[in-house]
Amino acid sequence: MLEANDGTYVVSALGGVGTGKSSLLNAITGEYTFETGDGTDAKTLTVEGKIKEWRFAPSQQFCHLIDTPGLVDSNIQDRHSIQEMTRYFKSLENGVSAFFLVFNINDIRLDAYTQNMLILFHQLLGKDFWNFVVIVFTHVDEDFRDDLEDNMDAVTASNDGFVAEIRRIYKLPRSFQPSVIFTSTQNVRSSSYTQRHMRELYMAVSLYETRNNGKRFTCNWLRQILTIPTEEQKSTFIKDSIKDAWSSVSNACQMQ
Repeated sequence: MLEANDGTYVVSALGGVGTGKSSLLNAITGEYTFETGDGTDAKTLTVEGKIKEWRFAPSQQFCHLIDTPGLVDSNIQDRHSIQEMTRYFKSLENGVSAFFLVFNINDIRLDAYTQNMLILFHQLLGKDFWNFVVIVFTHVDEDFRDDLEDNMDAVTASNDGFVAEIRRIYKLPRSFQPSVIFTSTQNVRSSSYTQRHMRELYMAVSLYETRNNGKRFTCNWLRQILTIPTEEQKSTFIKDSIKDAWSSVSNACQMQ
């Protein structure tokens, strides 16, 4: 498993199939780091982490990028899903600078998949996890940005927008105001438009660590993982925690 040193940002891309998670991480590195699909078929089937330079940061910065498949679905109890989620949470045991919650700007629904994933993360990582969430909307085309203004307004509207809906569903305080980035991920090497977005994303991550006294996010559960002596015991602990948390998620869904 890759290990990031104290000066490395650790960022994780989360979201449904086709939202642009892998493309976003590729834009950060300025190269084809993670395999991408065509927007309909999943190319990312396993959790994958790579340490690369954040290409368009204001100064040299290395980052541990964690790409993910769909981690939470109706088959979460199957062996592959549990295995991938276990690998994922092991990759976070030394802390996380930011979680990128990725959506396609042309489809800004907070669907059942995403709601379940966020409930599960809340259960395992605690409410402070929300303070390290960056909401990223991809597929913002420079040539058609004006056509997307209505969708952008629907995200940021203070009383009934996308962020307000997240606050309502997860009972978060009005002080919850995550960084929201609208970005293209195309032609990053030649597009000043995309490069500007990558710098905005970098500044959002930097802000989160600064607010946390220069440290990554961690929690009691992640610290417990660190204290477990063997990889096998860590895996068992994480699997049991996921199953317990998923039971709580399932019960919550049934009550809605």
